[in-house]
Amino acid sequence: MSTKTGSNLSLELWRELTNTFEYIDKSHAKRIAHLNLTNPQFSVLSSLYENGAMPLNHISKQLNVTGANITCVMDNLQKRNYAERIPSTNDRRIINAQLTKEGKNVVKKLTPIYLKSMEEETKNLTEDEKKTLVELLSKLHN
Repeated sequence: MSTKTGSNLSLELWRELTNTFEYIDKSHAKRIAHLNLTNPQFSVLSSLYENGAMPLNHISKQLNVTGANITCVMDNLQKRNYAERIPSTNDRRIINAQLTKEGKNVVKKLTPIYLKSMEEETKNLTEDEKKTLVELLSKLHN
């Protein structure tokens, strides 16, 4: 730990969280690169698969990314025929996203690969440690 910052535990925690996230994100991106999907693209596909059609702004909030980012991700998913934009029948200001049949098939195919990757990244933790870590991290944003 740097002597310039002293022993600020919050700062140390922040650095560890940031470094860990970046490590896992890069590692996971490498693991799925051959599938020609980015982590954000898979996250959107997975969210739509789990929740069904939903407004783009809900996806943005759920994944904690900007609307511009979701727009770019959706553009790329539409080009590949994995997802489509559907105007809301109740409010013309709202655009919903939904999976295409091909998108559903991709998620079904990739989910086991994605889960295996996450298991690999967390293999050094016991199940109890994983539960504890989830609880602790949840406290940071709730």
